[in-house]
Amino acid sequence: MKQYIFEQQHEQFWHDFEKVVTSFEKNRPSINAQEFARQYRIVCQHVAQASSRNYSPSLIEDLQHLIERAHHVLYRPTTSILSQFMQWIRCDLPVSVRAEKKMVIWAHLIFYVPFFVMMLFCAVFPDLSERLLGTWHTSMMDKMYEDLAEQTKHGENRDFGINMAMFGFYIFNNIGIAFKTAGSGLLFGVGTLYILLSNGFVIGSVFGHMLHADMEVAAAFFGFVSTHGAFELTGIVLSGAAGLRIGLSLIDPQGYSRMDALKIQGKSAAKLITAAFFLLVIAAFFEAFWSSMGMIPPVVKIFFAIFCWIGVYIYLFRVGSKNG
Repeated sequence: MKQYIFEQQHEQFWHDFEKVVTSFEKNRPSINAQEFARQYRIVCQHVAQASSRNYSPSLIEDLQHLIERAHHVLYRPTTSILSQFMQWIRCDLPVSVRAEKKMVIWAHLIFYVPFFVMMLFCAVFPDLSERLLGTWHTSMMDKMYEDLAEQTKHGENRDFGINMAMFGFYIFNNIGIAFKTAGSGLLFGVGTLYILLSNGFVIGSVFGHMLHADMEVAAAFFGFVSTHGAFELTGIVLSGAAGLRIGLSLIDPQGYSRMDALKIQGKSAAKLITAAFFLLVIAAFFEAFWSSMGMIPPVVKIFFAIFCWIGVYIYLFRVGSKNG
């Protein structure tokens, strides 16, 4: 059936149904709930037909928006905002990540392959990290973690006010990186690739460099970065997956215009970015209040970090599933 014939047949029905939806949204329903549900199912069928017949994205998007409004009316929440938030954490967030499993896996490979390669090379060739990162940067790192090792040795904790200030800084910094990683996908994914690769190279070089530090300094470093890294690096990778999804929608719009493809795929990317932000806020909390605590031995932090790394991936790939 031609699209214009389809529209002529059902346009009045859609117009009337939109008025009905509006009446329910204003808590002044114009029909009973049973009739509303029946009309809702009809519009859902219309969306399925329009999609299967490859009608214009604008028509499909308008109808999808209409049924989304109707869906909210039918299943409007009766629970508290806290309950909705907990439902999002328990189910919606991990499910949205698994829905983009291929992009998430690719983002992991793009980040972690150079990470481990550079960590290995810098561990084998001690001078390599100084040539890559610069003597000034490696000296600054050595000094910072020497101070942390000394602080740990005496069981000293950072001032709570400083921790609060750093918490805000870490959130701002982490989310800024996530925005850049995801947003640079608009450069046909090239920007996202560059950020993931360069971060993998640099962070891997840092890890390789610290393997050559004194035992106490190396322990202080790995004790500091290991716990919040479980959330921070995973958050960056998820924002990278969002950028790759955006880039792919522009490279291969699958018959749509690039603008329409970006609108459609952007919804999936937005869910990944939201998941990344959630993990990055957790990372900022641990980095500010846990990682800097001198009274906790590095070995305890590292064992707790192992638990966090395992927990993050069980959460993302098992929680909310029918079998999980």
